[in-house]
Amino acid sequence: MASKYNVKVQYAAWVAVVSLATVVVMTGLHLWREMSSQEEVTRQRAEFSAKTLAKVSAAALASNDTRALPAIVAMAVSDEEVLYKQITDKENREAYRPGVVRNLDALLLVKEPVMAGTNRVGTVEVGVGRASMSKHLMQTVFADLGIGVVLVVGAVGLSLLASGPVAGALKELRGFVKRLASGESRGERLESDLAEVDEVGSLLNTMVTRLEEGQRSQSNAQKELKAAQKEMDEYTYVISHDLKEPLRGIEAFSKFLVEDYRDKLDDEGRHRIDVIRNSALRMQRLINDLLKFSRMGQLKNPMTPVGLNAMLMHVRLNLQFAIDAKKVDLQVEKLPTVVCDATAMTEVFHNLISNAIKYNDKPSPVVKVGCTEKVNAQTGAPEYEFYIRDNGMGIKQEYFDKIFQIFQRLQRDDEGTGIGLTIVKRVVEWHGGRVWVESESGKGATFHFTLPKREVSKTGTIVEQPQKPAPKGGGQLASTV
Repeated sequence: MASKYNVKVQYAAWVAVVSLATVVVMTGLHLWREMSSQEEVTRQRAEFSAKTLAKVSAAALASNDTRALPAIVAMAVSDEEVLYKQITDKENREAYRPGVVRNLDALLLVKEPVMAGTNRVGTVEVGVGRASMSKHLMQTVFADLGIGVVLVVGAVGLSLLASGPVAGALKELRGFVKRLASGESRGERLESDLAEVDEVGSLLNTMVTRLEEGQRSQSNAQKELKAAQKEMDEYTYVISHDLKEPLRGIEAFSKFLVEDYRDKLDDEGRHRIDVIRNSALRMQRLINDLLKFSRMGQLKNPMTPVGLNAMLMHVRLNLQFAIDAKKVDLQVEKLPTVVCDATAMTEVFHNLISNAIKYNDKPSPVVKVGCTEKVNAQTGAPEYEFYIRDNGMGIKQEYFDKIFQIFQRLQRDDEGTGIGLTIVKRVVEWHGGRVWVESESGKGATFHFTLPKREVSKTGTIVEQPQKPAPKGGGQLASTV
């Protein structure tokens, strides 16, 4: 995470960087101009020395008196930075041998012709060093750096002074936001030295007002929703209860007709009586499931640690008749202990296993119940993924979503009411999980659902488990419960 600094430090840092960059650029420009100027001065000195030497050595070269040249050179050239002197005659032969100079490239060389009247009698070449130019440039650099340091220090000081009002306004804004968050600044208007900060304070007040209005609207809507839900549940219960009474009469009298008058009725009459009785029984199952579904939202039990293998022993006992009737091989792996609503979770396993038995058309039905521990790809939290797999008739993909909707049944389903899987979905989602099905028609179906991995602390608080890598395997199959 990047370091954060207050306004004054940021102001000072930016001003220092800008000032330093400006000083560097200006110093560079100044040095470039000084170098050009000093180069021109050095060239003028070299040209002056060359012209002087050419003038005084003209007579000696014209008379071919080369022995007089050293004395003439020593007398004519007084500049100590003239480090190279060479005189040649008109045939470019060396007339005066200079001292040894190792690096001519470091000197500024100037040539001047030696004239005797209108005749050229030789050439003078002079080389001047750059020591004084370098010294002058160093003095310029130190002077510019001194001025730059003064400018940077002054600019930073002015920036700290200029940032004072901004820092003060931001401090006031921070205090205002803290009071706003704690509810102490209700109706307070922020006044600072900066109009922009005042505008932010005004926008925050407006946002808080709208948020409070939204919270009140949401609270009212939740109350109305709860009231409507309670009224609907009561209405469902009353209607279902009232519907049960005439259905009992229909079912009872149709039973009397079947038992006492079956021999007196023809085939069509007996068929119609069977249809009436089966319809009444189906209506009773539908009303009972509807009541169970409406109560499911109200009768939530506290979440507690539940050993699922022990729970499934009770589920097996409840389904024992159906298991024996179809000779189902119910296999259950070693399942974990999970934090859940025990009653609701029993209903989940009961409905899924019951469906796996009911809709199995194979001569040797097999139902497997298992679990793997995984990590939720979206939240990164550990969770359990349970599955109930059968080798039955399977489900077409077009029904994968439909079967979890209330009162939605498959075309092959003549016994169900279309509520069982809806209850499964509601209970699993209460617990923070997901449910889905995988299947191919004729090749069985596998229902999956997940539950977050939780624990209950000593104080009764539900604690989410930290992320752990998921195990590679799902565990060995245990003996059937």
